[in-house]
Amino acid sequence: MGSLYSAGGIFMTPITLLGLLMIGLGAVTLIRFFSGVEDKDKLRRFNALVLQLGIFIFFLGVLSQAMGLMQAFQVISQVGGVSPTLLADGLYVSMIAPVYALLFLLLAIALWSVGKYKLS
Repeated sequence: MGSLYSAGGIFMTPITLLGLLMIGLGAVTLIRFFSGVEDKDKLRRFNALVLQLGIFIFFLGVLSQAMGLMQAFQVISQVGGVSPTLLADGLYVSMIAPVYALLFLLLAIALWSVGKYKLS
């Protein structure tokens, strides 16, 4: 798993940190709802922020892939050609960050859905 993380590039750390922030915010929102401490309007804003962070994380993963593919295509154009195996390996590596970010987006949707159901 560590090799996948390092192969994902420099965007994996911001994706992870923002993902942890999103999870923490979602957990705090649900805990505060069940404890009855906060008003519902503030919790609804926190809940919306969870979804917005999830979407931002996903697009950060897509940006990572786009930048990696642009660099790869530039090198391919300079070299003149590559083997299909090397190209397939590069495409595999380019998918790591978006798939990792997609997992955070799915978690954000789940947290947001639970919060929306409970806060409505």
